[in-house]
Amino acid sequence: MRHPNYPKQLKLNLKETPMAKAPNFGSLLDKAPSEVDKPKPLPEGQYLWVVQGLPRYDKSSKKQTEFVEFTLKALQVGADVDQDELEAMGGIADKTTRATFYLTEGSLWRLKDFLLHCGVEEMDSLREMVEEAQNCQVVGYIKHEASNDGESFFARLSKTASAEAFGDEQEEAA
Repeated sequence: MRHPNYPKQLKLNLKETPMAKAPNFGSLLDKAPSEVDKPKPLPEGQYLWVVQGLPRYDKSSKKQTEFVEFTLKALQVGADVDQDELEAMGGIADKTTRATFYLTEGSLWRLKDFLLHCGVEEMDSLREMVEEAQNCQVVGYIKHEASNDGESFFARLSKTASAEAFGDEQEEAA
């Protein structure tokens, strides 16, 4: 028996649903192995980033430590970034990195500094500040770090600064 509040017929227009426009990831499997290259990491140096979307809250897989993670989208590169390396890896279009902060007594200061660098004003709680970081700009420095197996390296966000400081370190070094 049908519930009295349910409509008689549910009309779906699949052409307008987000899933109808989803990419076909299976087509990636049709690539020849010779066409597949390991992605190159962002070159080391200073970048201007924007906080993209809302943060993700989760726990680490090893120690189950809670963390908050922000996705940062590259906007500009600093003068200290190797332009040849940048061109070789395809530029910064659609390049993102993650800023992950573990929620422990000993490391909360890092989250606080990041949020202040994003231009978020101090509030009653860090939780309130975290929710205000979306679309804020921040300077972030990329460093290369070896993988655990020592076979490769990857780009890691090493520190941040206020967006107003973008370019300052290059001018001082010149």
